[in-house]
Amino acid sequence: MKRRAIGSIIAAVVTAMLASAGAVLAQDAPAIPKDVTVISNEQLKKMLDTKEKFLLVDSRNGSEYKEGYIPTAINVYDKEMEGQQAKFPTDKAFPVVFYCNGYPKCVRSLNGAKMAMTWGYKKVYLVTAGFPDWQAKGFPVERQ
Repeated sequence: MKRRAIGSIIAAVVTAMLASAGAVLAQDAPAIPKDVTVISNEQLKKMLDTKEKFLLVDSRNGSEYKEGYIPTAINVYDKEMEGQQAKFPTDKAFPVVFYCNGYPKCVRSLNGAKMAMTWGYKKVYLVTAGFPDWQAKGFPVERQ
């Protein structure tokens, strides 16, 4: 075989392997429940700009939160949600919005959203693009 043909075969095999690996990773990502509404960072910014009433939850760990977070967000790390329920509104119809470092790479916001649903919240939102995308868009960031 000629070198060019071998190179083409190797490229095709590598491409196929990468494509199947990507499909496996996508399948491994936990599914977003149908009752959770996915929103973009642009939609979240509009909600903040129009002063809609909702609770914004940063599901990342405390050190990530202190380095920068979306204005008005409270920090409730997904693994500590059970002990932080008092930070959530008593009104189960009150909208709750979760974000972390971007789904499916980061599932902490999804974990938080699922927990809020088990607590009975009816309006649960998930910002799948997460904080890195928010920051990349140049939207406002607060720090502690």
